[in-house]
Amino acid sequence: MIIDVRCRLTTKEGSDYFRTQTQKSGAFGRISAFKDGTEETFFKEINDAGVTTAVSASGNSPGMKLGDKVLPDRTTSNDLMAEVQKRHWGSFIGVAGIDAGGVYHEPIDEIRRSAKMGLRAVFIEPGRSPGCDLDDKRLYPIYEECVKLDLAIIPQTSGPLGGKNIDYANPMHIERVTEDFPTLRIICGHGHYPYVREIITVATRRDNIYLSPDVYLRMLGREDWIEAINGNYRAYFGNYGIADRFVFGSAYPLFDLKDYMRFFFSLPWKREVLNRILYKNAIRAFKLEADPVFRKMYKLDLPDEEVDPTPAFIKAELAEKR
Repeated sequence: MIIDVRCRLTTKEGSDYFRTQTQKSGAFGRISAFKDGTEETFFKEINDAGVTTAVSASGNSPGMKLGDKVLPDRTTSNDLMAEVQKRHWGSFIGVAGIDAGGVYHEPIDEIRRSAKMGLRAVFIEPGRSPGCDLDDKRLYPIYEECVKLDLAIIPQTSGPLGGKNIDYANPMHIERVTEDFPTLRIICGHGHYPYVREIITVATRRDNIYLSPDVYLRMLGREDWIEAINGNYRAYFGNYGIADRFVFGSAYPLFDLKDYMRFFFSLPWKREVLNRILYKNAIRAFKLEADPVFRKMYKLDLPDEEVDPTPAFIKAELAEKR
């Protein structure tokens, strides 16, 4: 049982950006859901890999040039996210892609419209549009609106790909936001890479921030994540254990989902942290504790030791090796 907070819809209407990116990376042919582009194939592929709930954001951000690399525009319909969520509540959580710079729409109007459609969170890439850091005052009306509507926010926080320079990912920016908006639930996509130790420290000081390093868990700093989570690390004078701040993300469909699961479950996680990092923290981040569908689906009334979130195919592969 897993909630994947960094998992994108692969239907033809919702995945032009990622189809292009995976063709460049060579992963396109391994993503079977791309072949027919249907919802049914998407859900089958993620379920076969052990994902129970996909958290999928639309993207509405202009392109950006980083050195000799050009990141193309992202334009995905928030209406599509709402429609899929309505058809598959429990298996799918839709996130509204918001152009913080106002190129594609007026941000506040689109947030309000998306909330009326039932979307649970907002995704922004301010390093692209309007081209600023996360604590830039131009973003504060967006944060204020999310607080008012009780929506979580998922900012893109990667240093290598988030903004014009790597300082975009410096956790000092998001910590200022947590200070100014203490009730805003913030899920940091890409986990502020490469500032791993710094963001872990910030997360132990603030109770409204969650971290999803997702694909960057494969890069330098992995040992810091594992050590901190297994030890439920608290910084000096920190109030919150990092095991309660980590949420699982895969970055599918940039990579084959089963391959990522094999990698993730090969890491030396302690058994007692798995339920938290694979679904319980995400349920709290999206305020789903009282939702009857999620309570039943994730067996929230049972003690952790009675619920094993390991994907069935991982268990089968391990059994074959014995």
